[in-house]
Amino acid sequence: MQHNVYTCLQPDTCHQIFVESLLCSSRVENIVLAGQLMHCSAVSQDVVPVSVSFRDRGRGGVSTRVKYHTAVELVLAAAREYFNSSTTLTDPCMDLARACLQLISDCPPAVQEEMDIISALCMLEDFNVKILPLQVRLRVERLSLIEECISQCSKAYKQSALLLDLATLLRVAGGDEWRRRGQVLTLLAEQALQALDFKTSYIHCQDLMASGYGDGWEVCSLLGQCEGYLDLRARQELLAFSLTHCPPASIHPLLAASSDLQTQVLYQAVNYQMEPPETGCVGDETDSIQSAGPHSSVSPVGGAAGDLLHRTTNRTIEVLASTGLTTKAVLTAVSDHTWWKNQLNYLRPLHGQSGGSRAVGGEENSGLERQGVNPFYQGLFDDPYVDQSEDVYGSYDAVPQEQFAEVLLRTGKLAETKTEGQTLFPTTEVLLQLASDAFPRDMTLALAYLLALPQVLDANRCFEKQSHSALSLQLAAYYYSLQIYNHLVPCLKNNRHPLYRADPKELIRLVTQHVTAHSDWPADVEELIGQLQVYNDRLTDLTQAQVLQGLGRGVDVQRFSSDTDYKKHTILGLAETLDDSVWRISLSLALRYSIPLWDIYITHLEYLFTDSGLSTKDIEGRVDTLALFDILKSEPESFHIHMSKYVLRSVEGTDLARLLYYYTLLEACGCGSYSSSVITPDTHIKLLKKLRAVTNGLDYRKMTDEVSDPLAALEPVLTSQNVLSISKLANRLPRPGGGVVSASAVHATWLGKLFWRGDPQVLKRPPQTEQDYLHAYDTCAKYLDRLLPADAVHFLDDITFSPLAANQLSVSVRVEVMKRAMKAMRQLGERSKKRGGDDGESDRSAASSFDHALSHLQQSLAHLDTLSHSFILSLKDSNQERLQSYSRTYDLSRSERSKVQALAVTMATDGQSLERIGELLGVAVGNLDLSIKTVLQVAVEKVVSALSGDKEVVNDYPEPLMVLERMVTAVHNHVLSGDSVVSSDDLLAWLRPFCSDGSLAVRPRIEVLQILENNFSLRDSDVHLLILYRTQAVLKDLQVEMDDIENEEKRYCLFLQLLGDSRKWEEFQQLMLLLQAWPPMMKQEVAQCERNPWVVLTSSLIERCGGHGSEVRLDLGQEVMNMVRSLYPSKHKLHAQCIRHISSLLLDQPGLQLPALKLMTESKDPQLIELSLDQINNITEVCDSTCDPEFLSLLLDAGLLVGCVSSPLYPRLSAHLLSRHQEGGWDVEKAASELLQAGYQAQAGSLLLAYRGTHPGLSTFNTALTVIKKWL
Repeated sequence: MQHNVYTCLQPDTCHQIFVESLLCSSRVENIVLAGQLMHCSAVSQDVVPVSVSFRDRGRGGVSTRVKYHTAVELVLAAAREYFNSSTTLTDPCMDLARACLQLISDCPPAVQEEMDIISALCMLEDFNVKILPLQVRLRVERLSLIEECISQCSKAYKQSALLLDLATLLRVAGGDEWRRRGQVLTLLAEQALQALDFKTSYIHCQDLMASGYGDGWEVCSLLGQCEGYLDLRARQELLAFSLTHCPPASIHPLLAASSDLQTQVLYQAVNYQMEPPETGCVGDETDSIQSAGPHSSVSPVGGAAGDLLHRTTNRTIEVLASTGLTTKAVLTAVSDHTWWKNQLNYLRPLHGQSGGSRAVGGEENSGLERQGVNPFYQGLFDDPYVDQSEDVYGSYDAVPQEQFAEVLLRTGKLAETKTEGQTLFPTTEVLLQLASDAFPRDMTLALAYLLALPQVLDANRCFEKQSHSALSLQLAAYYYSLQIYNHLVPCLKNNRHPLYRADPKELIRLVTQHVTAHSDWPADVEELIGQLQVYNDRLTDLTQAQVLQGLGRGVDVQRFSSDTDYKKHTILGLAETLDDSVWRISLSLALRYSIPLWDIYITHLEYLFTDSGLSTKDIEGRVDTLALFDILKSEPESFHIHMSKYVLRSVEGTDLARLLYYYTLLEACGCGSYSSSVITPDTHIKLLKKLRAVTNGLDYRKMTDEVSDPLAALEPVLTSQNVLSISKLANRLPRPGGGVVSASAVHATWLGKLFWRGDPQVLKRPPQTEQDYLHAYDTCAKYLDRLLPADAVHFLDDITFSPLAANQLSVSVRVEVMKRAMKAMRQLGERSKKRGGDDGESDRSAASSFDHALSHLQQSLAHLDTLSHSFILSLKDSNQERLQSYSRTYDLSRSERSKVQALAVTMATDGQSLERIGELLGVAVGNLDLSIKTVLQVAVEKVVSALSGDKEVVNDYPEPLMVLERMVTAVHNHVLSGDSVVSSDDLLAWLRPFCSDGSLAVRPRIEVLQILENNFSLRDSDVHLLILYRTQAVLKDLQVEMDDIENEEKRYCLFLQLLGDSRKWEEFQQLMLLLQAWPPMMKQEVAQCERNPWVVLTSSLIERCGGHGSEVRLDLGQEVMNMVRSLYPSKHKLHAQCIRHISSLLLDQPGLQLPALKLMTESKDPQLIELSLDQINNITEVCDSTCDPEFLSLLLDAGLLVGCVSSPLYPRLSAHLLSRHQEGGWDVEKAASELLQAGYQAQAGSLLLAYRGTHPGLSTFNTALTVIKKWL
């Protein structure tokens, strides 16, 4: 057509017009065809479409396609025409426009913009914005469309991503992505703020602040000033951003709001440290607390400080809730004096504890050994301490933590500013705490805090809390030097005064020198001078202590400079040395610190005696060299007390030389009048001098301690060479309990040693044979004239009646020794009478002594003769260890009454027959005045004492009832043999006071009476008496007479009376004891009917303790069952008829069926067993209240397996049989046989299958019937 009609047009123009017409034809297929006639991509190749090539190929021509740039213009024009003509997003033209745009495959920006505006229409529909597509295209300010979307949807602020995508599609702010995002987020933040969704609003504001969109300052300021938003930290950030980007006109109000908010944050930080928030706080309140708490730059108080805050606070979590108040209310609270007082309490130590704001860090320098400095200045100091938590120069985002005191100070000063000085903040406590916290971290800062104190002397409170190191003491002296200088020449207000640059040591020296050289200072300066002197002295002490520490004696330098007691003990400790240089240091320190030289000298003397390791001669030489005694003797009483308490106990008792020097010092000091001992120091000296010459190894302290027997200490060292010398000193040795040792006693002790162990001079070989022992006695007999008769008797008893004598010497040797001794004593007696002369009284006394000794020896000889008696020999030759012990005890008794009686009582309590005891008493010689009855009475009294709880006797008889029963049995056997030495009346008379003593326990008294009744056939009167005692023993709170219990009828009436008054479980238990204490009721009308007391008791017990209204909570069925069972082995065993009545009572009560069934089953009565089976077969449901393992065992014991086959109990019963047949002794095969005989073949077969371990899968009915024929 172009060749024939439009020859004036170029072919490309014709193609372009043709393609344009196809695009605007409103037909999709034409649009697709148009796409084939265009270049749809800038990089596409000019490929001829198939449909055209065939048509044109026949004509010999080749078709060309519309160029890419022209095609884009044509597509955009067509799409815009379709878009502008559309009424809604669903208009068909909109699809045509989209089809046109989709022809361009590489989608250039212009095409993409058209595609985006179409997509934006869809999103506008989602936000319910009704608008023509042409209006969207023509809208100049596309942001207004976003505003319409937000206005149409109340929750649009939660769809920020969707709205940001819509803004991108609409090309809001053109191609400026940063401005577009900022404008949309600002709108969203405003809507969220209007909806009071502070969190979401803050999220959008955070995005604004992160992107640096300054035009969003207004919404940030609104949220930052919103009192409803409790996240104070976030509000601070918002206001800070607003202040950065707001116009100049808005700076002032924003600064005021920021200041108010800062006050509120600090206030909350203070309260947070007062009372950390508890777990469980909800909502924004928790977020607010956390934001001002551990996540903020305020360091929370932890450890001991946190505990202190928690202990001392008067506020609760309500204070934290108050952070939601208005700024005005916050400032009002801050300016409240009560509030300040409460907060300052946290900074004051409580009962000596450290304050509540200990800074984090600085623990490594807690001893203040190194100067803490700020990291910025560490290069200016040698070996400073730098707290790593203070290093804010290591990374750009490091933020130093604020302490509690810093927060409080800032809060107070800000409040003081707000009130324009009307409310003054008390800074003393805060500054002291800040200084205390800064000491280990930055001493310069700590000094600055102290210099800011209103009262100079308040700094002393801070200094006293610090570790006393050289650095801290110098700083304290420097502080007071500065203050004194300032008082004399005011200069501290000038921040550049050269005083600050002066050398601190030189300043301290000059000020100290100046104030020392002058006097008459003003009172305030005088106080400062006093403090300066204190710290100068402490620094001197510390320096001295460091010198001491250099001695290697473990001196704590800081304690030495601050603790007066420790200082004194340290100096006294230095006196404990043999080093003359250290000794001189201790003396100089004592003089410096006003410690008495007497204390130094006595300490050194004590050291010489106890720990020096010097010999006595060296100690004596050092005491003389140092002239210690010249000072020590000035206080004799103190010297005696100290030496007795600390020195004497350290001296070995065998070191006689050291003891001699010890007592020489006491005597030289004049301590004799202060000694409480019988032996004076002078006597000690005399004794020691003589004993040193004649003894070796004597324990002198033991000999003279006035507690031990001196003879026991002397015995090891006595010999024939020294016995005479020692005996002459004996009268100076006190005996325990009074009196002194006699020379005779010393010789007697030596003779005992001589007899048994010999003597190097007199009896060189210890005796071994009988002849040796006789020879040893003859040797000893030569010295009997040196002994008093009493000591001679003691010596002879030692060699004839001691355990050693009984083991080493035969009876014949002992008899021979005794005979020879009697002969010697007679001779000595006659000789004494001849020497007596005219002194008649002395002669009579001596004769009496010898007569008494001879009588004693005669008794001993007679006793030795009894050892050959057949009875004693039978005891000795017995195979029983107990009887042999009787023989040994009798051997050593010498037939002395007390020892024989003790042996006889032991035999009685051991249950020996009275005849054997009588034989013992008959063998013993002398006028013993002992009888079997007397012995038995003493034995009963001892047992009664043990039953009564006598601590002195109970250890000898741990089981007194068993002992009593053995004794009663012995008496019973004695009575049965026909003897009447001791009768039941005697025993009853001896035991009656115990049984009638109402203050003693009931059970032992009843058991005593039961023992008597079981062993004796008592007369009626005695039986009634026993019943009375038993009744009184049980009813100790009730007055019971013989008339009340003399016959069965009266006892039954008394029982019914007591039962009627019983309401408590304890009262029913008392009645059970009473019935057991009485004889059983024997009358027919009571014993076997419902009137039986046990049946009546059970009925009342169920009625009064088993109801729901009863206060008693007990297992009633179990208690009744225990009661009945306890009667089985006794004479109170219940008749079957009574058990039937009790079971009926239990069956009538809900939940008590099982105890009733148990009682009937174990009764073995056919009628009760039949009744039990009836009850079992009537059981409809098996549970714990109707069945337990004990009941199943009782059924199997009674052979009731067959009777229970038809009951629901059978499965459990058969399972119990199979699982416990060995334990219960039941024959399973016999049980199966009984089942078979009763016609239960299947049950018998199943039981055998299970018993023989057949797999359950094979245990069928047919198998059970088969095996029963084979196995039975």
